[in-house]
Amino acid sequence: MEDEDNEACISKDPCVSCLGILQGQYEEDYLQKIYEVVKESGFEYSDYMASMTLPPATLLRQHSLLVLLREKLPKMYEGCVEDDVPPIKEVWKWGNGPSLAHLLQVPFKKDSPFLINMEFENEKTNNECNFLLDLYPDVFRKRKHSNTVAKYGKDLFTRANVASAINDTTDKLFKKQYQCPPRKLSKVCSCKLSCSHDALFLAGRYNKYSRSLPQSPWMINGVRKGDSSVQELIANPLMKLVKADDYTLSASGREDVDVRMLGTGRPFLLEFVNPKIVNLTDEKLAEMTKLINESTTDIAIRDLQVITREETSCLKSGEEEKTKSYSALCWIKDATSQEKLDKLNKLKDTVLKQKTPVRVLHRRSLATRDRTVHSMSADYMDEHHFTLHLETEAGTYIKEFVHSDFGRTTPSLGTILGSECDILTLDVQAVNLDWPKEIPTVKQGDEIPNLQHKDSDVPAIAEENDSQSIIETTNEDT
Repeated sequence: MEDEDNEACISKDPCVSCLGILQGQYEEDYLQKIYEVVKESGFEYSDYMASMTLPPATLLRQHSLLVLLREKLPKMYEGCVEDDVPPIKEVWKWGNGPSLAHLLQVPFKKDSPFLINMEFENEKTNNECNFLLDLYPDVFRKRKHSNTVAKYGKDLFTRANVASAINDTTDKLFKKQYQCPPRKLSKVCSCKLSCSHDALFLAGRYNKYSRSLPQSPWMINGVRKGDSSVQELIANPLMKLVKADDYTLSASGREDVDVRMLGTGRPFLLEFVNPKIVNLTDEKLAEMTKLINESTTDIAIRDLQVITREETSCLKSGEEEKTKSYSALCWIKDATSQEKLDKLNKLKDTVLKQKTPVRVLHRRSLATRDRTVHSMSADYMDEHHFTLHLETEAGTYIKEFVHSDFGRTTPSLGTILGSECDILTLDVQAVNLDWPKEIPTVKQGDEIPNLQHKDSDVPAIAEENDSQSIIETTNEDT
């Protein structure tokens, strides 16, 4: 009879502070539900971290109880602040973390890339923070006018700005605005479970053998030009493997549609968003390299490897220091000879003044930039044709250097040789960036077989990609 009386005294309502998050319904049985969601998600993981999102109103409710305790038990709670009270999410992890780790058969790790996301909500508390907006409009003004705020203002209040407002509120003012202790609710929080994984980064180098293949999908006025791109030929097979939500491809510069990328290739970086498959062995990456290379004659890749987020900075940090090597088939109006062309050999570190090329003015600001041609030479072909070899600073516009772009690049090859010049074809021979590391499956010095594309001799006159590309690059080659 005594046990029945004690049980009758236990309230069935959710806790006014944690809103049921630390009560039975989110303990043993719920851990089994978390386990099932994780297993059904299809993610690979070797450890985990639990991420909890709580209603901002829980901060108000915790503070309300603290204000009440400071008033009723001043000797015990005088000077006690929010930082002295363990957060709800930490208490939940203390109580349930070991059990969840046992179920998942992997350890909890604070910086684990695999996240189990628990998003708690309670619609009954959506309006509890409204009084803070009247008291501290400046704290919430930025989000109030943001386009990301939900229609009814539910997202106006975050735990960060609510905590900031509470910190500026005296106990006396708080009691006037908010109930102490907090009002009871009849329903516990609902919880939305999901899983996510930190980005996966792959690096490598690509060659492009086609003179009609853009680096990224080519769109003009909303209409696609061409059937494919370097980006898609590389990323699509890898997307099927890692089962990511999305990806971004970045490269160390970019070549025009009609320019080939030869030599050891151009460094590139793929960032896969929320990938499910992340344990990629060297053997699997070699298999994917072979699959991509055998699927097309337009491109080839090499040195495909997993890298860390920290290593991705090498692609950007090398932009200013790297040089690039080119070869170009050129035409000259007046008859020339090898002797006349040999004057180019004497020119070292020639500084060009290059105005933004006419062909890219629609998407780049007008400016005059200094670019250095470190060395150049030429091989005579006939009286009006020769092959030009160049090593330049990254970001040099090679086509404009040859034909001057209506005098917008000075000096130009034409002014140096004393005769009008134009460029017929252009190849990037090397991007001199020591990244990523070489994978020894291809012997050093061996180029991926140069598969001559059927349109390899098309003159370099194709229009440049006008679309907003997913590919992020900082320097153009041509």
